[in-house]
Amino acid sequence: MAAKKKTKGGIDHEQIIMQFNQMRQEIRSVMGKIGELELEVNEHSMVIDALKGVESERRCFRMIGGVLVERTVKDVLPALENNKEQVGPSITM
Repeated sequence: MAAKKKTKGGIDHEQIIMQFNQMRQEIRSVMGKIGELELEVNEHSMVIDALKGVESERRCFRMIGGVLVERTVKDVLPALENNKEQVGPSITM
């Protein structure tokens, strides 16, 4: 059997490769989440822009926790803007 090569720190090359691959997977996961959040912000922006041209007493529907609820535009618009503001800063680097 061949002896495993160790670096100066005492870690063999296989462990380094495993750590590297694990870190690469974590980066992919984080980048995927950033993409999801960017998409969510864009969707919020489109809906906000669409609702700004609608009278405030008009009824609309919003999905909250898997439940579709009926509200008025004046109730939904501030909530959407607030959600967008909360998600938006978390994706800036």
